[in-house]
Amino acid sequence: MSTLSTTLLDPPRLLRGALVVLVPFALAGCAALHLERPRVALVDIGLENVGLLQSSLVLDLRVENPNGFRLPIDRGVYTIYLGGERVGVGSTRTPLDVPAHGISDQQIVLQLDNLRVLSRLRDLVDRRAVGYRIEADHYISGFRSQALHSVAEGQLDSSRFAFSR
Repeated sequence: MSTLSTTLLDPPRLLRGALVVLVPFALAGCAALHLERPRVALVDIGLENVGLLQSSLVLDLRVENPNGFRLPIDRGVYTIYLGGERVGVGSTRTPLDVPAHGISDQQIVLQLDNLRVLSRLRDLVDRRAVGYRIEADHYISGFRSQALHSVAEGQLDSSRFAFSR
């Protein structure tokens, strides 16, 4: 056997050559799997089925996908705070498919205990701004059962929202 063929077939040399070729592909694959958190925004809010002790708070949320691939959300769980007080938790009723670099709207309905949130609702109805916070946990198909956590905060000005759905 010639020295050239023996040198080319040397196991350590083959391993180094394979690493030089394969490592850049492996690193590119890891970068492609980087998953950015979806962003959540409050689009609209309304009250319906208003009763003496209980009402329904309807939230229209916009979910934005900052990733370069579609985001198949099996379910979303949203915790809503008004004026620093937790008013309820709602979740998606159906899976949500958000296109790459796209948006998708979702409606969440929360059952409210009117006595517990009366002062916050009164501020909204009296046209005063109230701070809100939405904590979202999105469970992505094929992403281990871990949730991607997002937070949206802002001020609600009741003149922008419908309170008689």
